[in-house]
Amino acid sequence: MDKNKQSFVMYASFLEAAEGLDGEAFKECILKLRDYALYGEDVSSKDPIVNIILTMAKPNIKAATVRYINAVDHGNEGKDHG
Repeated sequence: MDKNKQSFVMYASFLEAAEGLDGEAFKECILKLRDYALYGEDVSSKDPIVNIILTMAKPNIKAATVRYINAVDHGNEGKDHG
């Protein structure tokens, strides 16, 4: 993933899933989502519920990152043709 990335999409479903966690698990989940999305770290947790949320969220984050990279790399290719 792009080490220079400054933002990522936080889907409402990620937050809704994490809201059911206690304070420390919620914090861990959100920070691990950030670490995966912004820094490309391979994240997991000893907390099984946090791990489930991460496992479900990672493919969406990866797909959004691929779309972002493709837009940056190819975004200006058609500018001369309207």
